[in-house]
Amino acid sequence: MREFAIVKEIRKNVDTGEEEVFVLPMIVSACQYCRTGCLKQGKAFKVANKKSLALKPGTVVRIGLPRRTLALHGLLSFLGPIAAAIAGFIFAPEISERLFGAEFTALHFEKVRAATTAISLVAASAALFVISRSSIHFTTPEVHQIV
Repeated sequence: MREFAIVKEIRKNVDTGEEEVFVLPMIVSACQYCRTGCLKQGKAFKVANKKSLALKPGTVVRIGLPRRTLALHGLLSFLGPIAAAIAGFIFAPEISERLFGAEFTALHFEKVRAATTAISLVAASAALFVISRSSIHFTTPEVHQIV
């Protein structure tokens, strides 16, 4: 997310004393937090001003996530489902014995192992998809520069 936004409001947080910056995205695709077209509705969201740039309402800024965060998200998107599939493959016999009994597991060992691996992969991928589309956010976008 490296998009342009307009600073809408700057507030001082009473509890922490820190400056809170709220921006409106200039392009609808810039807003990862609002899936309903926040530019059309005028819905602002909070960004961090870690570089302590001199911002005022109406300033056009470039916002985005830190590069480390983007790299970490990318790695977790690939490694999470792969790790789940490997765990499903390794723990398939134990899971199958508890669910279906030892006789069933012995007869259908390879099928059980393949099914458990596939189910683990799909479940982890689905969980990542749901989290990416939800309102759960682990990082706040930052102001990178004044345009």
